[in-house]
Amino acid sequence: MSTHEESWPPKDIELTLDQDSEIDSESEEIYDTKGNRITDEYVAQAIADVHRAIDEGRVSVPTGRGGRPSLTGESRHSPRISFRIPEELCEHAKARARQEGKTISALARVAFEQYLRAS
Repeated sequence: MSTHEESWPPKDIELTLDQDSEIDSESEEIYDTKGNRITDEYVAQAIADVHRAIDEGRVSVPTGRGGRPSLTGESRHSPRISFRIPEELCEHAKARARQEGKTISALARVAFEQYLRAS
């Protein structure tokens, strides 16, 4: 991840609070993990803190393209497939991936390829 060199936000982006939010901070009481009530002022201050951290170089900001490299080795987007599995199967997959020194995604790609070739 590279460090953002210019001021934040970029000139072509306007950051504002979403007035159509599903949370009504006037009537709902929502608290952060430290027990502070989250209000519009709290959110505005948090956004300002993030901007300050970026401007001071304390937070790196991804520039250019995001995400992982393409699986094709070219500059093309790799499609994503998502599905749910039972918890027991997930735990088994995590253990197998750890054992093989792979990510779960890499393990799933190999299994999916093998399954499709066998069909």
